[in-house]
Amino acid sequence: MPRRPLVEPTSRLAIWGLRLVLAGMAVMLVAILAARLDRLDGYQAVIALALGLAIVAIGVLLAVLGGIVIWVTGYGGARRATLAVVLGLAVSAYPVALMVIGLRLPALNDITSDLTDPPSFGIAAMARPANANPVAYPAAFAPVQRRIYPEIRGIDVDLPADSVNEIVNDLVESRRWTVLDQVDYRGPDREGRVEMVTRSLLLGFRDDIVIRIRSVNGRARIDMRSAARYGRQDFGENARRTIAALDEMRVAARRAQRER
Repeated sequence: MPRRPLVEPTSRLAIWGLRLVLAGMAVMLVAILAARLDRLDGYQAVIALALGLAIVAIGVLLAVLGGIVIWVTGYGGARRATLAVVLGLAVSAYPVALMVIGLRLPALNDITSDLTDPPSFGIAAMARPANANPVAYPAAFAPVQRRIYPEIRGIDVDLPADSVNEIVNDLVESRRWTVLDQVDYRGPDREGRVEMVTRSLLLGFRDDIVIRIRSVNGRARIDMRSAARYGRQDFGENARRTIAALDEMRVAARRAQRER
């Protein structure tokens, strides 16, 4: 009777490590798709992502332990263990980077260029569900924002109303923000405002944006506010958006003033 060939045992830790990493990735993918399709709100999506990430982390840990067992015993499964670790680290890199950024930044989710009289939300206020962030700008944010982002301030321009509206409209068009409501600026007779919403690239989380134009001491003043609908921490996204937008409008206003 022929002798059956010996089969090299495979590390069960490596097998289950890869299975858990793949399962965690599936949970994260479903969470991302559900968030973008509005099946999950911001809090639910974050919880689902955290669950998926936790499953991935457990899978990576088992794969590492399996790798140690394979090294010591000579069992099979090295490819499974390696694949689990590589995939786990790859899908964890972005969330971990966000966590590091979050630890370095204060917990701000609302940024405005006017700390004494922030532009208000109208349509966005009605669109926010009960479990979303408050619509009013939190007074406690003002001293923190002033210290961290002193460059965020309104723009004073000496231009006709039509030119000011054109500057704002060009910005909104270039950024591809979705306009919810718009009222053109008409100088001292009528305050202008544009209310918009934008979504994050990965999860599709919504941030509300409003640009206000009013007449102050005979000049047009442009103020902006950008706020996350969900979460205590926006990882600096609203500040970066506001700084870049104000800089773009400031440059456009200077160019328009030189061309007059």
